[in-house]
Amino acid sequence: MSLNVVTLVGRAGQDPDVKYFESGDVICTLTLAVKRFSRKSDGPDWFNLGVTR
Repeated sequence: MSLNVVTLVGRAGQDPDVKYFESGDVICTLTLAVKRFSRKSDGPDWFNLGVTR
């Protein structure tokens, strides 16, 4: 089994949305804007992230 690790550094596009369920599960979703390291300023790349616990 292999494991891929990605580190994103950027700015949150909005406040994180946290949902709690009766089963005890928690889901957090947010959007993250990451600036490209290139000479063109096409704007940031946007990532939709979700974390469950």
